[in-house]
Amino acid sequence: MARIKKKSLPSSSIVTQANGLVSARYALPLAEQRLILAMIAKIQPDDEDFKPYRISVGELAEFIGVAKGSAYLECKKTTENLLKRVLKIDEPDGLLQINWVSSAKYIDGSGMVNLSFDPLLRPYLLKLKGNFTSCKLEMLLSFKSQYTLRMYNLLKQYERLNEREIELELLRDILGLRKDLHAEYSDFKRNILKPVQNELAEKADLTFEFNEIKYGRSVGAINFRIFSKEPLASLSDNEKINPPPLFPFIDAEISPSVDKLLLFVPEPHRAKKTVQAALEAFERKQGFDYVKRNILYSNARADKSYAGFLNNALKADWGHDWNLEQQEILSPPIKKKTIEVWERDGFSSQSEYEKFMWKKQMMENGYENLIPAGY
Repeated sequence: MARIKKKSLPSSSIVTQANGLVSARYALPLAEQRLILAMIAKIQPDDEDFKPYRISVGELAEFIGVAKGSAYLECKKTTENLLKRVLKIDEPDGLLQINWVSSAKYIDGSGMVNLSFDPLLRPYLLKLKGNFTSCKLEMLLSFKSQYTLRMYNLLKQYERLNEREIELELLRDILGLRKDLHAEYSDFKRNILKPVQNELAEKADLTFEFNEIKYGRSVGAINFRIFSKEPLASLSDNEKINPPPLFPFIDAEISPSVDKLLLFVPEPHRAKKTVQAALEAFERKQGFDYVKRNILYSNARADKSYAGFLNNALKADWGHDWNLEQQEILSPPIKKKTIEVWERDGFSSQSEYEKFMWKKQMMENGYENLIPAGY
């Protein structure tokens, strides 16, 4: 198939997406990603609702680099395939599975196609007031790899924080990698990470270095250090404390039960939106005690990546068996005292005495980190 040089786009064409959409999980070939980006770039900041976004077949041919002689056939293939693609968005109340577009209408004799976004994508593309990422369309369309395109958005989202840590399993899901594709980390690093790093260094306004974080003997997460090639506005204290959330609507007030669960989380991790979002989602789905035992398990076992370890623990309920073991180890029978004895020792009630003895036993056994703050 003959190829042509892509048309240079105006630098004013901007692609703006809610962060929940940036972190969504989907697999799109490069041509289809470029078409979606061209559609998003047509959305205006004051648009109240989606419109049919009109793209000429010739324009699309230039975007995806195909000769105009075969453009109509290639465009029909691209839009037909796009109608079947599913993306997955994690929302606080559950998983949303959705198609990118709901229709593609070719206008006879016009050389135009009208594309319509699925209406449920409105919160992720319209009237965005915060928690969004903006990128230049011209730069996005310059990338030759679908993975470079996705990784650029993920890093751009955290550019002003200079760092982003992502679980390896989650990163593979976001990039749309099949389980059997680059299954070994060494293959993933050689065929995905390194080529993306090289292409960003050559073409993008940011680049990155990365550290591998191991869960046991395997690489479980990757810490990206993000370097901007252009000066950025200084980061506010609020943005330093509250990085872009994985769940787009988690800015809502934290529920009382999650507020209590946060007391069990080590102080340095309580302000992390990924931690708060995980507690919110799993407390609603599995209940308070389920989440509590997995927090305590993570407190005892997590090494470098606390947030990533906690998320894995919550998914697999790693804390279940461990919690049963701890109950046997840390809860020996406490002898009941008569009222006279515990009153003499300065306790106002039997329960206050038992609480004191439990805390003492925890400290004597080296489990201070499992005692809730203020207990």
